[in-house]
Amino acid sequence: MGAIYIRIWVFFFLLTLPVFLSGDISEADSLRQLIRITRNDSLLGEYYIRLGVLTDETDPELSIELTQKALNHFMQADFPLGQARALNSMGYNHWLMGQYTTAISYYTEALTIYNTRNIQSGIARVTNNLGAIYWGLNNYDKALEYYQQSLAIRKMMDDRRGESIVLNNIGMVYQEWQLFDQAIQYHHQAVKIAENLDDREAMAYSYYNMGRCFEAQKRTDQALEYFRTAYDEYRNGGKIGGATSLVLRGMGDLYFHQGHFEDALYYYRRALSDALQESNIYRGTHARLSMAKTFFATDETDSARIYAGEVLETAKAYEYDQFLRDIYYLMADMEVQKENHEKALNYFKMASAIDDSIFNEEKSSRFTELQIQYNLEKKERENELLRKDNEIQVLRIRRERVIRYSFMTGTLLVLIALGVLYRQRSDLKRLNQNMVQEIQERKTAEARIASLLEEKEILLKEVHHRIKNNLNTVRSLLTLQARTLPDPGARQALKDAGNRVQSMSLLYERLYRSENVHTHSTQEYFSSLIHDIIQVFPNSKQVTVKTEIEDFMLSVKILSGLGIVVTELITNAMKYAFPEDRSGIIRFHLFQRDTHFVLKLCNNGVPLPDNFSPENTSGFGLQLVSMLIQQLNGSLHVHSNEETCFVIEFPKPETEG
Repeated sequence: MGAIYIRIWVFFFLLTLPVFLSGDISEADSLRQLIRITRNDSLLGEYYIRLGVLTDETDPELSIELTQKALNHFMQADFPLGQARALNSMGYNHWLMGQYTTAISYYTEALTIYNTRNIQSGIARVTNNLGAIYWGLNNYDKALEYYQQSLAIRKMMDDRRGESIVLNNIGMVYQEWQLFDQAIQYHHQAVKIAENLDDREAMAYSYYNMGRCFEAQKRTDQALEYFRTAYDEYRNGGKIGGATSLVLRGMGDLYFHQGHFEDALYYYRRALSDALQESNIYRGTHARLSMAKTFFATDETDSARIYAGEVLETAKAYEYDQFLRDIYYLMADMEVQKENHEKALNYFKMASAIDDSIFNEEKSSRFTELQIQYNLEKKERENELLRKDNEIQVLRIRRERVIRYSFMTGTLLVLIALGVLYRQRSDLKRLNQNMVQEIQERKTAEARIASLLEEKEILLKEVHHRIKNNLNTVRSLLTLQARTLPDPGARQALKDAGNRVQSMSLLYERLYRSENVHTHSTQEYFSSLIHDIIQVFPNSKQVTVKTEIEDFMLSVKILSGLGIVVTELITNAMKYAFPEDRSGIIRFHLFQRDTHFVLKLCNNGVPLPDNFSPENTSGFGLQLVSMLIQQLNGSLHVHSNEETCFVIEFPKPETEG
């Protein structure tokens, strides 16, 4: 009873804490004073966990230290629900620092405690946090599974604010899948709930996510409108700091991609200012990185180096691997501009090494996920064995009952009963032996199969990752070499070779991040490839690209060849069909028929010569196109009327659907 009274007192204390903090003393100072005079472990756990919450955004490492103390006190007090809250906070702190594997471990411990005691609110909170972890690891199927579990519980509890948060998170999963219409529907549901609750912060979060959807769809005006609305709602809700910094940086990114660098810098500076208001180091570092890139794009090298140095120092101090990788890539570009090619290559290698490290961390997190899944399945198997043991125990009880009745009915019945019992015992023994042997064999086979499948998938992903890195290195070396050659023809040849390598690099980058390492989506691959090719040319803004791509899966072998073919044809169109200030349209169409695929690439630029023939051309690029089409057992037809069209047809392999 004493422990119950203490926990009721703790709850009352937390409700009334703001009253005691109405003077000049801060909440953190008040909590530290209470810690010095308190000896009760439950109360100390509450104080430390609150201190950890106050510092999690500004100093995650200190927050982890404080929350660990809270966990120790809750364990000393034998208070499981307090332990679960502390474990959940530990997971959140490690997530903030990008330590996903450790975060999963803490969240899983917290979830086990909540499940054991059927605390639905705790289960909903932790499953939502686990969804965020797997979203960060690009495991969107797993993230959606946890989000939907959290959403079902919040609906059952009529937790409207929590429901709004989870709907937003589900929308973000669909954003990553590029299903923007479905994503916007979830964000609309979330903002509708937030409006009914008059929750400004939740409304702002929904508006920001809808702005990101419109940004991805290149609907810039709508994206800016939703970003501004999100910023206003955050301010109206008194939330100025990391959240507003995120929105401001989103507006800056929009202007940066449009080439409006002064407007981009204006919003990046405001993003940095808001982040510094609440000492949010992560958001501040992100804003400085964006400013460094913008100054470099405008040839303000001195300013770019100043901000790059600040980002580098912070990224090293707080182990922000992604920022460290991006700043090394930027510094490599800076050294290339100064023609310090050796330094540039060193920076590029350092960035690639961090890329490898991030990949290995994702692989380790995947292993942790498999280990956790194995432990859960092991627990289920143990429960099944326990159920069997209970059945055996029931049989034994029945046997004893039969023995007792047998003595009452005489010697003859006793002998008969003993015979029956002996038979039952033999059957039970044989059943137990067979069951144990069968379970052991099944466990061994399942473990072996799972291990082989996991090793195969990891090796394939790692091979694709290594190929992508090697292709990027080759492309960088070709670019560096091209800049040192005096002959324009030789420079152009090396640039063309680099573009061919880039088409293959893009394919392998997508493969190693994909769950399926054997085939890939035509829609995702060619949309990205065409965008990257067009952006290389100075006349890219004069040419409009229209694509109609039927989405289906193709093997890596076919996509690799087609990627080089598309790269060559679009490169030729940009160089020769649209010279100087000439504007026009490039149309790209890919679809499938019953027995074959069709790829059409047309432009309305300068037409081909009347005597043009792909077979008789002296250019290496079109010769390469012809060879690759022959490898696919395909055909190439060229039409030049109002538009110049290259039509490629090739049969479906037997393994294609």
